[in-house]
Amino acid sequence: MIYTRDVQLYELDQMGIVHHSNYIRYLEEARLYAMKAQGYGYEKIISMGLASPVMSLSATYLKSATYPDQLNITIRLLAYDGVRFRFAYDIHNQKGDKCFAGETSHCLIGKSGLPVRIPRQYPEVDQLMRTWLEKDLAETGNS
Repeated sequence: MIYTRDVQLYELDQMGIVHHSNYIRYLEEARLYAMKAQGYGYEKIISMGLASPVMSLSATYLKSATYPDQLNITIRLLAYDGVRFRFAYDIHNQKGDKCFAGETSHCLIGKSGLPVRIPRQYPEVDQLMRTWLEKDLAETGNS
């Protein structure tokens, strides 16, 4: 799935390039966009009494993005085990240059703050995640 956004002037640092911290925001924007496209926007997750914290993040900065670049953020579900799930992201500018590659890992937590076992407690979310994973693995040839 691809999420597209324009670099904003306020995202630049003193060198005129996108400040590294903004890429983390871009990942979240893309993730929320993808969740909504799958039928589980974050507002639905919240209404279920759940949250999806970032457990880990890796980032590789490859080429500076600048204003007025348009960025295409590809997000793929890489792994899902019923508790944890992991996304991969690639960010390209409008010229096709790869600017960033990264991954985030997550879980769903309930009101207690503890991770939930998705298949047992939320079978509809489990099915969604399994279908999403199969689709993304098939698209990348990793099925």
